[in-house]
Amino acid sequence: MAQAASKECEICVSGPGHNYCEQCEQLFCDGCKISHLRTKMTKNHTFLSGPNINPEVKLYCKEHDENFIYYCMECNTPVCKICAIKKHKSHDFAEIKESTEGIKAEVKMVIDMKMRNLQSKIADMRPRSNTYQADVQKVIQAIKEEGRHLKEMIDKKVEGLINTLKEKDTRNVQTLQSVGNELKTALDKAKEQQKFYQDTQGIKDTTKLLQKLKQIKSQIDQNEENTEFLLCHQSSMPKKQ
Repeated sequence: MAQAASKECEICVSGPGHNYCEQCEQLFCDGCKISHLRTKMTKNHTFLSGPNINPEVKLYCKEHDENFIYYCMECNTPVCKICAIKKHKSHDFAEIKESTEGIKAEVKMVIDMKMRNLQSKIADMRPRSNTYQADVQKVIQAIKEEGRHLKEMIDKKVEGLINTLKEKDTRNVQTLQSVGNELKTALDKAKEQQKFYQDTQGIKDTTKLLQKLKQIKSQIDQNEENTEFLLCHQSSMPKKQ
């Protein structure tokens, strides 16, 4: 096998080996290259040319220590010339370079197709993603609006309850003030009756004393009824919690 460091023609060993035969894996000078391509068996060989050739190391058949030159179409494997005769005699073959180019083109086509499909799907996803995001924003906005509406309803309900309570409180305070005034009046009358009673202590006439006491008792009974009414009305008012 030709080495990358060799710069001489491996055929005449005199000229510079600027041409590398990919099938023979040898370096050729320009003259030997022309002669090689004129030969019937090697006229279709391909060359790499140039002053800085760096031939690729090719795989070879480890069983026969030969380069792979064919590709078995039935077994899907590269074979050397000995394998082609011994193991793949009746099989269909293609030159390994031709087969490689075909597979290379097929792989490229598959990759390109997959790339196009993926790019198409990505392109389709963008508007769907945008639509989804827009829908989410609409739902969020609707939730916020519903929240504001519920908050307004709660605020109105709370305000109504507070106003109702304040109105009742105002009426109750007025009632309490009125009851307080009535009780004060009743207290004043009770004081008067107490004074009347004290004044009777100096009456010696029993008949006159009895009449005076009956008069005081009648006033006390009337005053007691009014006081009980006021106290009963006071107890019926709602108590603060």
